[in-house]
Amino acid sequence: MAESRIKRIFKGLGWWLAGEFITVIFTLCMVFAMRRFMLVRIFVGLASVFIVNALYFNFAHNCAKADKNAVNYHKAERKPYESVTIAMWAPLFQYISWIVLLLSKLGAVRDIFNYYILSNIQCIAWVDLFTEGRTIDHLSPAGLMGLLAIVLIAPITIIITYECTFRELDIKSLLMYDRKEK
Repeated sequence: MAESRIKRIFKGLGWWLAGEFITVIFTLCMVFAMRRFMLVRIFVGLASVFIVNALYFNFAHNCAKADKNAVNYHKAERKPYESVTIAMWAPLFQYISWIVLLLSKLGAVRDIFNYYILSNIQCIAWVDLFTEGRTIDHLSPAGLMGLLAIVLIAPITIIITYECTFRELDIKSLLMYDRKEK
């Protein structure tokens, strides 16, 4: 399509890294308030997930626009599963770290819960809400599944954004305005 797959994969990983960096700064600014107020933890948790996934949204939107332009103006062939491909590769580190966290919970590898939190800082407020400590023993199976849900928001965001952008769907007008066919 418009760019090589390897370049696109590294761009996706770069967007993830940028999201993590922004979330670290945001979380550090809110850490004292998070310790005192549960409502602030909820806000930081929602905002952190939003920040990371908003950058994935931007990445998928840019990829879809580039691919749409390549198809329309350069007669490139449309790859029907490109959205799934970038959704598989861009958050790759999140997938790998969750799998290692699962292995840690199963006892196959040592406790990496603190490393998981540091490498997926978007989940720190959620961890603070639902666990007593920062060891793998304190993480319940429901908490593990909750962390998986946070990870899976990224590919959902990427696929929906890519497909809507490539197909030029205006979601706002579909949701907000009643379009009557004549």
